[in-house]
Amino acid sequence: MSESGWLMHWSESAVFDANAAALGVDLSELMISAGASLASEVSSGVEHKGGLGEVWFLCGPGNNGGDGFVAASALYSLWFDLPLKIRILTSHAQQKSDISQDMRNTAKSAGVSIHSWQGNGWSIPIPRDRKVLMLVDCLLGVGPQGPGTPAFPRGSIGEVMDWLMARFEVQFPRILACDVPTGLCSSKQMNVGRTLTFHAPKMGLLDEIGDIANGVGGIKVASLPWPDETINPGIGDLLRFPALKDDAKKGDRGRVLVIGGGPYHGAPILSGMAAARMGADLIHVAMPSSASARVSWPTELIPEKIPDEEIFSLNSVSTLEQRMKSGRGIQAIVIGPGLGDAEETLDAVRELLVIATVRGIPTVIDADAIKALPKRNMLAGLKVVITPHSKELESWLEDATCSETLDSLMNESNWRNFTPDEENAVIIETGAVDHIWGINRRYCQSSQGSARMAMGGTGDLLAGAIGGLLAIGMAPWPATRLASYLLREAGKMAEAELGIGMVASDIPLFLAKALAHRAAM
Repeated sequence: MSESGWLMHWSESAVFDANAAALGVDLSELMISAGASLASEVSSGVEHKGGLGEVWFLCGPGNNGGDGFVAASALYSLWFDLPLKIRILTSHAQQKSDISQDMRNTAKSAGVSIHSWQGNGWSIPIPRDRKVLMLVDCLLGVGPQGPGTPAFPRGSIGEVMDWLMARFEVQFPRILACDVPTGLCSSKQMNVGRTLTFHAPKMGLLDEIGDIANGVGGIKVASLPWPDETINPGIGDLLRFPALKDDAKKGDRGRVLVIGGGPYHGAPILSGMAAARMGADLIHVAMPSSASARVSWPTELIPEKIPDEEIFSLNSVSTLEQRMKSGRGIQAIVIGPGLGDAEETLDAVRELLVIATVRGIPTVIDADAIKALPKRNMLAGLKVVITPHSKELESWLEDATCSETLDSLMNESNWRNFTPDEENAVIIETGAVDHIWGINRRYCQSSQGSARMAMGGTGDLLAGAIGGLLAIGMAPWPATRLASYLLREAGKMAEAELGIGMVASDIPLFLAKALAHRAAM
C-alpha cells in the first residue's frame, strides 16, 4: 500500500515536494533519498559476476535525471574495484534545476563518465565492446500534463530513445525505470522490466482494473523522508491552480451560479464573493426576491432573478435550468448557503441536482441543501463536493462512512478506477480541523488557521471558494484541498491585519492575497 493511501495524480508529486519544503525539508534530501533507493534497486538487479559489464543511467534534464546522478555516483563508488562499471548518458548539456545540476556536478567530480547528447551523437564516444547489463531510465518523469500523448518524448529525449533503439536493435538490456517509464502510456513509451516509484504509485502505472499497465514491469514503492503532514493541503496545492492564458477572454475562466438565500441573505453573497476571488470570471447569485432586496450587492456579483419571493421552490427550477443552458452555460454550482430547509425548497434542490448531473456541472452542496441528499448516499454521476459540519454529516450518513459512500458513488457512476475520475467527488467535514475524504482511500486534513474563523459565514466562504475553483477547471479533490488551505491562510492574514474584530466579509480580499502566493512558486 502507498504511504499516501491513494494512487497519486501526476501533479501531486510536485505538490508534495513543495509542501515538504514548506515544512522545512531540504529538497536535496529528497533527491538523495530517491537516488539511494534507486541505487539499491539497481544493485539488487545486477548480478556481481566476473567479466566486463556496464550499467547505463539515462538522465534527462529534470529532477528525475537528478535522481539518476545520485544513484550513479553511489554505485560508482561502491563498484570502483569491480568489473561492473557505471556510465551516464544525458539528453542535455545542463540540468533545469539547481538541485539536479548540483547532483550532476557531484557525479562528474567523482569521476563518473558523463556523455551528453549533441543532436547527432555523444560528446564522448561510447565503447561498443562492453556488455550493457542494465539501462536505468531517468529521462522523464510523468510531467504536469500526465501520461499518454502529453508524455510523448520529444526533442533530445526522443532522439536519445531513437539512438537506443538502433544501438540495441537485436536485444535490449534489462530496463529499470525511475518513478515512471519515460513516455508513460504514449506511443513511444520506454518498455521496462521494473519501475521504482516514490511515495506511491502514479496514475498510468496501473490500468482501470488495477493491474500493472503494459511496459511498466513490476512496481516497487520507495518511501521519502518527509513529514506525515506533507500530504495535507499546503502551499504546494497552489501548483495545481490553472494558469492564466495571455489571450483569455471574458468567460474563459468560468461562470459560477450560487443558489441560496430566502431565510438568510448574507450567506450566498459571501459564497459569491469568495468564488470571485478564486479567479472565476462571472458570478451569478440567485435568491428569492425578498432576500435579494435586502442585499447591498457587491459589484462583482450578478443578481440572477428567479420567480420565488420568500423561499426557494420548484417555481424557480426552470428559470435556473435556462440559465445553465444560456450562452456559455454554467461551469460550477454552489447550492445551499442561507437556503433554509422547507420541504418545498429541498424538493427544488433535488430537481436542480438531477439537472446538474445530466448537464455535467460540478456542484458544491452546502448547508441546508445537504438535507436534500438521499440518506447514506449520493447522486450517481454528479461531480460534487459536499461540505457538512459534524452534525450535518452524522445526520446525512448515519452509520455509513465517508469513504464507503464515495467509493459507492465511484462504482454507481461508472467512473474509471485508477484514473483522474477518482478526483471527481469529495466530502469535507468542516470545523477547527477540516477532514477531507475522496475516492479510493483519499484522505487528508487541514488545520492551523485563525481561531477567529470560528464565526458565522466561514462555511459559506469555503463553499464559494471551492465553486470558484471548480469553475476555472479544477477537479473536486484538488479544488477542495486548495480552497481549505487558502481559507485558513486568509484567516491568518486577516487577523494579523485587522485583529479579532474581523468579520466574514473581510475575508474574500485576503483569499485573493493568499492565492497571489502562487506567483512566487
